[in-house]
Amino acid sequence: MTSIIGYIENFIASREDQRVSGWLFVSSFWPTINIILIYLTSIYIVLPIFMKNREPYKLNTILKFYNIFQIITCAFIVYWCLTSGWIQGDFTIGCQAVDYSSSPRALSLLQGFQWAYFLKITELLETVFFVLRKKNKQVTKLHVYHHSSTLIMNYFICRFVGGGMASVTVIINSLVHILMYTYYYLASLGPAWQKPLEKWKPRLTIVQMIQFTLLLLHSLTLLQNCGGPRSFLLVYIPNMIFIYKMFYDFYKKNYTCSKLSVALSQILS
Repeated sequence: MTSIIGYIENFIASREDQRVSGWLFVSSFWPTINIILIYLTSIYIVLPIFMKNREPYKLNTILKFYNIFQIITCAFIVYWCLTSGWIQGDFTIGCQAVDYSSSPRALSLLQGFQWAYFLKITELLETVFFVLRKKNKQVTKLHVYHHSSTLIMNYFICRFVGGGMASVTVIINSLVHILMYTYYYLASLGPAWQKPLEKWKPRLTIVQMIQFTLLLLHSLTLLQNCGGPRSFLLVYIPNMIFIYKMFYDFYKKNYTCSKLSVALSQILS
């Protein structure tokens, strides 16, 4: 296992963005691997043993503050990215080369990506909260894979394509998460909010699947000579397709075709 990770690390090092050398957590693949291993060990072994003879924790106040934190931080990351090239007119939606220079604006955008990576680490707490509240049915393969793979993808973005068109991915993902955590926050306010919010469950999932589709199509522009490593797509595209398929299967199982059609027509109307 160590030799495999070492090979991957050497492969990555030969293609990495040298600007992240020495940066916390993103200058090596090991911190990300260790974080995910700790995450998986905690939610599948340590915490279930800890909670075996305990009543579920409510965590109402913690969840409210957690959701507010996510909303504010996602908005901050969107603002950071927009003010690191978009507002100034440096970027376009399509093929956009990565600026690997150490100019203040290029480094600012790369630092924004690093903060997005840090935020993905905090999102792993969602699963911890599920286990502490004994909401084990919500600790699905989809949920765990999505959080783990998203952290890995954000690491790769920081280390390989820290700029240019990758900012579209970070901005869109952050905007979608603002919607999601706003929903979670309102739902945490109690039954008076939860019932009216029920109709938003399929809509939020449709938004997620639309996001995956847009990001997948957008990533294909990297097949052109966009000034970034196209080998990144060998990981990114299969992962995006797999996540989309998992989301689609989940909602096909949990929502009837009629409900999904109604939700889709409402969100597009």
